[in-house]
Amino acid sequence: MNFDEFVQKIRNLIATSLPGEAAQFRMAPMGRLTIDQYRKLQKKSPRQSAVLVCFYPLNNSVYTALILRPSDQGVHSDQVSFPGGAHEIQDASLEETALREAHEEIGIDPAAVESLGRLTPVYIPVSNYLVQPVLGFAASRPDFRLNQSEVIKIIESDCKVFFNDSHKGRQFFKSGLGSEIEAPYYEIDRQKIWGATAMILSEIEAILKELNFLL
Repeated sequence: MNFDEFVQKIRNLIATSLPGEAAQFRMAPMGRLTIDQYRKLQKKSPRQSAVLVCFYPLNNSVYTALILRPSDQGVHSDQVSFPGGAHEIQDASLEETALREAHEEIGIDPAAVESLGRLTPVYIPVSNYLVQPVLGFAASRPDFRLNQSEVIKIIESDCKVFFNDSHKGRQFFKSGLGSEIEAPYYEIDRQKIWGATAMILSEIEAILKELNFLL
C-alpha cells in the first residue's frame, strides 16, 4: 500500500479499537503488572507524559524515529525510547506535549506532523510516569536536528523490522534502580529496545499486522 493509503487505514483502525495491553504484554518484562494493578499499589498519582510515534515515507516504506538517551538521564539513562517527556502546564494536551518534546529533542517541526490518535498508555513504575504514546505522520522525512544534551543518536527504523523475529530476543537488563530484569527486546540499529518502549512497539506491530502492512 502507498503511504496515503497507510495513513488512512491506520487512522480508521485506531479510531475504532486498539490492540491494548494484551499486545503490549507480548514484549513486557517479567513481573509486569497491568495499569489497574499499579494504580491500586501506588499511593500517589502518576505524572503525565507523552511520546511521539511519527510515521513518514522513506525508501518506498514507512519509517519511524526513536532516540538513544545519554548516560546522565537518571533512571532512563542509555535507553532507547521515542522522543517525548513530561506534560508541562503550558501544554494544552498530551498531543502538544509529544510534539513539543519531539521538537526540542530531535527538531521535528510540529507544524509538519498531523495527529492520527493515541495508543494505549504505559505506566513506568521506576519513575511513576504514565506515558501516552501519540501517533502522528509527516508527509516526508522530518528535518531532524539533534539536541546533543538530551539525545545521543536518532534511530530511524523501517517498520517492517518489527515483524522480523531475527530482530527479537530475550535477556536480562539492568533497571534504573540497579536490579536485573528479564525482558524481551527488539534489536534495531544494534540497539536493544526493551521495557515501555518495546511494549509500545509491540502494540504498533499488532496494528500493522491488522492492516496487512507487509502485503
